[in-house]
Amino acid sequence: MMMFKGLNIATLWSAALLIAGSCTFALAQEKAAVPCPEFPVPHVGQVQWVAENMRMNGMPMQIKELTTEQTPQQVLAFYKQRWSDAPPYFHEYEVSGMPAIATLRKGCFYTVQVMAHGRGAKALLGISTKPDGGQLKTLGAGFPNMAGSTVLNDVDHYDAGKTGRTILLTNMYSPDANLNFYRRTMADDGWSAIMDRPVGGTKGISHVLVMKRGYHEANLTISPGKAGTSGTNVLATFVDKP
Repeated sequence: MMMFKGLNIATLWSAALLIAGSCTFALAQEKAAVPCPEFPVPHVGQVQWVAENMRMNGMPMQIKELTTEQTPQQVLAFYKQRWSDAPPYFHEYEVSGMPAIATLRKGCFYTVQVMAHGRGAKALLGISTKPDGGQLKTLGAGFPNMAGSTVLNDVDHYDAGKTGRTILLTNMYSPDANLNFYRRTMADDGWSAIMDRPVGGTKGISHVLVMKRGYHEANLTISPGKAGTSGTNVLATFVDKP
């Protein structure tokens, strides 16, 4: 699997799912520009933005979704031909069973993850560059978490004048312990709950906390870990609503 300046950015599907929630805790002040040539796409297909302006774990990134009548193999063949003209050529791999292809061109990292969709294919197209100063940020900085928690992703996004941040973390404490921790720490930090309720799901009972502080809104979903394992996943999304 290909790495770029210490960050694995092959997992575009998880990034796309994270920003679908659209929210922020510590509001970022700078927008993430991606000064790279346009992502090449097959002529037979439609492209729409998933995220035009975001930072994935501190790295500037853009994500588009391609929908086409071509098969996944034809999509991959298009990029192999397009990127076979000069070193470093391209790298093929798999992400959760899905084929992917990537290349690095003049400081810009292009990656494609493709899956079957009906008679055709869907693909996520990601472009990223190295972070400002060449350093990745500390994941989860400024966001409270229980000792021993692991922050899996930390995404800043900027949509229609709103600044957002989405954080995904996991730990080995129970969902109830996490729920009580966030009820207490968020309240201590000036947040007021406007929703606090359990929600049934395939993995068991999750809990949703929706909180406000001034014009800022926070949405926390606290869920059991994978079936057969202990621990908890916390998805925290925050948004600035002027």
